Amino acid sequence: MTEIRVNRRINRPLAAVFAAAQQAERFADVLPDVEKVTVLENDGAGTVVTKWDGTVSLGPLTRRISWTERDVWDSASHTCTFKLIDGDMKKFDGTWTFIEAGGDGDVQEATDVELVVEFELGVPLLGPMVNKIVDQLMQRNCEDLLEALEKLSAS
Repeated sequence: MTEIRVNRRINRPLAAVFAAAQQAERFADVLPDVEKVTVLENDGAGTVVTKWDGTVSLGPLTRRISWTERDVWDSASHTCTFKLIDGDMKKFDGTWTFIEAGGDGDVQEATDVELVVEFELGVPLLGPMVNKIVDQLMQRNCEDLLEALEKLSAS
């Protein structure tokens, strides 16, 4: 199992960033490897089940992947925990944390976002070199996700 931890300061108010992060279906518009995000369930109290469809490219190989996750959004603590329900990975769990921060330059408000993902592909025959490439790909995808969140919170 691998843990990925990425951070980003977004020069937007906490409320705007937190609200944008909860609109998972919009991530397909700004993440090139994500084709579609479908909200399957939303209890209106913070628990949302989403299905993600996309592609993974490892060198010349491209593979379609999908997974379903349960997100639990806590408006009081500005956090989200997510857990894999089903999909092409053995494990895909993690947390989002949103913290109000001072702005950069002329920006009065900003938000520090941390994304922590624990994942495991569940393919035991992959060697250390391939696992390292997959880890780097997941790191890049997490960084891309925070960059996409910044774009979504500005719109």
